[in-house]
Amino acid sequence: MPGLPMQQEAIAFTQKIPSTDGTSLYDHLTDVVMKILNEQPTDPVNLLQTSLMVKKTANSLAPDSAQGLSLQAPPDSSDSAALSKVFGMAELPINPETGEPEEAEAPNEYECENVLNDAALMEACGVGLSRTDMYGVMMVCKQLGEDPKLGVATVRFFGKVLGVYADYYVFETTLKEQAEEEEETPGPNEVPSEKGGAGANGYTYFVCNNLGGALSRLHSVKPAHIRAARQVKKFVSGKLDAQVSAYPPFPGTEAHFLRAQLARIAASTVLCPAGYFTANEEGGLDKAEDFTPPAPTDLGTAGAWAHRYPHLKKQGRTTVFTKEVPEGEEAPEPTEEESEQGPEPLSTLDKDTEVEGGDAWTPLFSSTNSGVKNQVSFCTVSLTSR
Repeated sequence: MPGLPMQQEAIAFTQKIPSTDGTSLYDHLTDVVMKILNEQPTDPVNLLQTSLMVKKTANSLAPDSAQGLSLQAPPDSSDSAALSKVFGMAELPINPETGEPEEAEAPNEYECENVLNDAALMEACGVGLSRTDMYGVMMVCKQLGEDPKLGVATVRFFGKVLGVYADYYVFETTLKEQAEEEEETPGPNEVPSEKGGAGANGYTYFVCNNLGGALSRLHSVKPAHIRAARQVKKFVSGKLDAQVSAYPPFPGTEAHFLRAQLARIAASTVLCPAGYFTANEEGGLDKAEDFTPPAPTDLGTAGAWAHRYPHLKKQGRTTVFTKEVPEGEEAPEPTEEESEQGPEPLSTLDKDTEVEGGDAWTPLFSSTNSGVKNQVSFCTVSLTSR
């Protein structure tokens, strides 16, 4: 546009760029700027970033491709506000005496997986969450790991559990110091829980309904909850304090039910390449010094993978519990649960029992053609369980 000042040329350019809802880039930027001027928030940059992200998500479907699809509800403003907190700086507590922000504690040091790298590998096999969700997951992992009050040693994104009213984003952690819990007093016929940091309670789980929302720590799992969860097939509601209406009755709330199912999922599906670890005398695992990664095509067999976590036995524990016999009394015959043995630590998947008449595991390859350009990570391999 010759003759027009540079500012007018820029405005005219933004007015020409259409969007899928019939407005222009100029209209959207005007709305955002007016909102910032009217509300005068303390973090206008985060508000701008969140607004652009919501706009991009809302316009991800073109009108032509959206025909015949049911319209979804607009994004919840509370979810956007929670997500904006993850990307912004944490608010410092205010000193009630001086009215000034208190000095922030040093961030906690922790270890974490490469979330975005793992997401790219999963995407290559057609599984996992969206890139936008995984970026939010990465920021929540950072927020969780750096919190000095929690004292997390390691943090890993465990997965997403879909619920009826809300979903659960699950984060698996180990703690530098185990949190104190109420001392358990099992009944005469009850099996006691494993201590924190060991067995089924070797990891501590945090969940939230939306990325950036409040994180809730799930308590240690009890054997009674695991045994009951094996008999129940039920959707979760997304509310941790909800009652579990099921038969047989479940002895706890949805928080206990979710924790029990997470213990079952972890024990059955967390895998590692066979030979990557070796079991030590203390019952833990050590990295093998002479491990050689196999070829990608060889990783597509069940025998190339092993169960990383210990097996959950019928008692609901990873180790069999037997009652102490008073001195002078004869020990009774062990029950079926007390006499259970195996499987050995790091057992390979080819030893798993069949599921519904078929193999328990199915390999997925990102590509089987060695001549494909830009093949992701020399052919990504994943295994899915039935």
